[in-house]
Amino acid sequence: MHAMIITAYRDGEALERVVRALSARALCFVHADKKSAITKAQIDALDAMDNVRAMRRYAVNWGSVYHLYALLDLCRMALEDERVTHLHLISGQDFPTVSADDFERMFDGDERIHMQNIVTGDYPELEHRYRHYHFMHLLNYRDMSERAQSWVGRIDRWQDALHVDRKLELPRKGLVWMSMPRDAAQFAAESEKGRALLKKLKYTYIPEEFYFQNVFYGTEFEPRVTGDALRFSIWDEPARGLPALLNLDDIGRIDASGCVFARKVDAGSPLYDALERRWLGA
Repeated sequence: MHAMIITAYRDGEALERVVRALSARALCFVHADKKSAITKAQIDALDAMDNVRAMRRYAVNWGSVYHLYALLDLCRMALEDERVTHLHLISGQDFPTVSADDFERMFDGDERIHMQNIVTGDYPELEHRYRHYHFMHLLNYRDMSERAQSWVGRIDRWQDALHVDRKLELPRKGLVWMSMPRDAAQFAAESEKGRALLKKLKYTYIPEEFYFQNVFYGTEFEPRVTGDALRFSIWDEPARGLPALLNLDDIGRIDASGCVFARKVDAGSPLYDALERRWLGA
């Protein structure tokens, strides 16, 4: 069976609809941001559904290690079920682009790791994210108050002035949304290399964008990384958000992309309704 590893931070009613649809044909493991509007009662209701385990464990400041902690906890929960063959990391606004039958056929016997995989050396502007110390687990960068925004910038500038360098090498980077087979997920979530890397990433800015790429780097799993996460998203239309909030007019591009997930999609929108019907074979 397939395990959907879902992290969410908004709109408990929309999350319930997404999980209800996905859990008709897959196992769902859900974490809701503890400081979000999603309530404990809503998470308890999800947890009571068939094929669903849900929790509300971490208050996830944007860019902090707590998102990564939540994802790894969900992966470990999924791996407790011996039926799970593949794990798919998605947000609460991601949804499959194909029917559940086609989805299962596409991943049947697929041992590849489908994730973005960028060489960090090609982007030296990324270095401050892991060569400096970042305290996003203590400072909520999405808090638009002057105090929070000011301290994030000050701490980074002070480290520039003091020539702080953690000497941390992270050769690869990519978005965290990905699909992987069971053995790769076990290595990522349970290996000694993973535990050591996780400790190093605590003070890294958006650490989930470095973890999986670097835990597989230099191992037997690296040749199985495709570099393509199979996620359709639009990043060059900032007026619609980053990434863009997709709508029904995008469905032609979604289908032509060959991707198996679309992000971001609002539950209840015409696009979502079409994709949900497709997934359920309705």
